[in-house]
Amino acid sequence: MRNQGFTLLEVLLATTVLGVVMAMLSLSLSATLRVVEATEQQEEVYFLAQTALRRITEDLAAAVPIASSPFSGQKKTDRDRRVDTLEFTSQAHLVLNPEKQQPGVATIRYTVAADPDDERLLHLLRSDTPVLPGVLPATERTSDAAAVPAFLLADTLRAVRWSYFNHNGQEFDSWQETSRAGGEEEAGALPAAVHCTLEFWIDPDKDIWQSLSTRILIPTEGKGER
Repeated sequence: MRNQGFTLLEVLLATTVLGVVMAMLSLSLSATLRVVEATEQQEEVYFLAQTALRRITEDLAAAVPIASSPFSGQKKTDRDRRVDTLEFTSQAHLVLNPEKQQPGVATIRYTVAADPDDERLLHLLRSDTPVLPGVLPATERTSDAAAVPAFLLADTLRAVRWSYFNHNGQEFDSWQETSRAGGEEEAGALPAAVHCTLEFWIDPDKDIWQSLSTRILIPTEGKGER
């Protein structure tokens, strides 16, 4: 009767094949987990962007021209990235406490601040201050802007960029109290449209980011209607 078994060569061959199969399964599982993680991060980014851009759209669509609080968009950069700011008056004042607050016109400011734990990450902040015409001059409201509480609208941002269009379709990186439109100066004029671009980090270590944007038309009166 012959003894049956595996030779050393067969055992080594089987071990090698098993090792190769396990390595392929491990790589496949790792790739799947990375895809799932990236998908979850992108879903989170889209949700943050949708929430922020909806709020921005509602604010700008209700913008109103007030001489004492003019529309002002400032182009700013920080370490080769845009960190623009925007200030304007709007009828989209948020009433958080109906018992103590009333709807009306407010000065809305969008500013950008670095994350205290990681300067690569930016926060988009929104402040909302009710406007009482004739009570405070514009200079005093501007000087008190730092004291107005700002709320976090979006985080994990790489850059925040605003651009402005006049009624002739010309694009500007900034918009001041007096803007040129069609060769004539109009004090306190609102832009015809504002384009907002938010760049969100997907993986700052690998320099992967996602850009999302929207363009908001601002309903304003034409010259003949004023």
